[in-house]
Amino acid sequence: MGQPFLQKGLPLQPRAEWQAQLILTLPLYDGGTRTGIARERDALVVEERAALEATIRQAQSDVRTAFDSIVHADRALVAARAGAVLARRALELATLAYRAGATSNLEVIDASRASRAADTAAVQAEDVARQARLDLLAASGRFP
Repeated sequence: MGQPFLQKGLPLQPRAEWQAQLILTLPLYDGGTRTGIARERDALVVEERAALEATIRQAQSDVRTAFDSIVHADRALVAARAGAVLARRALELATLAYRAGATSNLEVIDASRASRAADTAAVQAEDVARQARLDLLAASGRFP
């Protein structure tokens, strides 16, 4: 820091002068502040790393779970479609037996109800399989 000054005084002394100061501050004792701040930052880094690792583990678990759900849903879909085909075949046989006079219309009505229920179950299984695929896309970060 520097500053000029002007003085009126003795004739042998100059009237205009400059004065400059250099101030050096050296803390001798800070009460552990810097050490405490450094430890706090280190603890925050460790905490964030642990949170990152937990998030990665959770994402991997979500992907594994979604993949297992797809496998299960696909197996259920195959079984539901096969059940629907068998239910339609049972309806055809019940209708044929009714026309031949071997059974009453109650068997046809029951077979028709069972066939519709099997078709509904197959459609629901398709929906579950599609939802499982969407869940896998979302878990892997490929679906918004």
